[in-house]
Amino acid sequence: MAYAFQTRIELECADGFYPRSDLSTYQSDDFELRLGDLHYRDVREYAVGRNTSAGWQERRDATNDPLPVTRVWTDFLPQQEVERVVPARSDGVEFGMEALARVAVSGAEAVSAALDSLPELYAEWRRGQEGMMTGLAPRRLKTGQALLENVDTAGSRIRDGIDLLKRDTVAREAFGLMNTAMAMANRRREAVIQKKLPGDVDPPTWRPFQLAFVLLNLVGVTDRNSGEREIVDLLFFPTGGGKSVSWTCRLCDCAEAAPRIWRAGCGHQRHHALHVTPAHAAGLVCALEFLRTHDDNGRNTLGEWPIEIGLWVGGAASPNNPAAKFFRQGRRDDLAEAVPEQT
Repeated sequence: MAYAFQTRIELECADGFYPRSDLSTYQSDDFELRLGDLHYRDVREYAVGRNTSAGWQERRDATNDPLPVTRVWTDFLPQQEVERVVPARSDGVEFGMEALARVAVSGAEAVSAALDSLPELYAEWRRGQEGMMTGLAPRRLKTGQALLENVDTAGSRIRDGIDLLKRDTVAREAFGLMNTAMAMANRRREAVIQKKLPGDVDPPTWRPFQLAFVLLNLVGVTDRNSGEREIVDLLFFPTGGGKSVSWTCRLCDCAEAAPRIWRAGCGHQRHHALHVTPAHAAGLVCALEFLRTHDDNGRNTLGEWPIEIGLWVGGAASPNNPAAKFFRQGRRDDLAEAVPEQT
């Protein structure tokens, strides 16, 4: 058995240590650094380490007011609790996957009734955020205004996605297939976790940000000439927030279904992030393949080419030019010859 020892320096002051605010990024020209300055403007430091981290003990009195920090120390193994993000209630919006699949079949009016409230609730949240900007320093106020402009853009894209579902039968059908496939995969995954039959678990639902993310990307996914294809969207949530195995797979399922409906029999190239859990991705592919093969309508809708999952080896882990050409043209035999290391 081995033991590791590390020197620790600890200081105590009965009167309390003076807090320091980090203003090093306040005047930065890098927007990301200014964003961090805005988000953490209320954070105070009581000690700074050199080749180590630092820690201190924060206390509060009976009325929850802060007391002076009287102890600080070096800390080679710091810990930080990341609080779980819980979505607020969004009444008037349908988040059930199976219900949304039925909505897609029912038509434009059903889509309107199920989803029209989402951009309105987002705008209401935006107004609340604007009210929090009172008293900000000029530089931080400018950063906050830029964030609100991005919120307005996102809200407009969500609304455009809903409008697309209302008027475009192909996009609506792809949206319905994606919801159905996700519901099937989620039910079976939860059934294993809960040791129940798939039909006995609760109906799978979206988290609000997941549904909003899919909706705001629908125009860019379905329209090759859309200017939104130049946009790179970044979602940040703490671990367990539902990013990788949720929005990546669900959006790709919609992107998989739509081109197949437009061009039955042709494949659609898609890239999953490398860190997406393989079991989740495989479950979604299996669900889509089941929908394709379980009756004649499935093949008519999604084509004769099986929906597959694979790994490209070589060419920096992406298809080389000849392979990409054969893939787009649906030339399956030529594709196998062009990329013999496909697995």
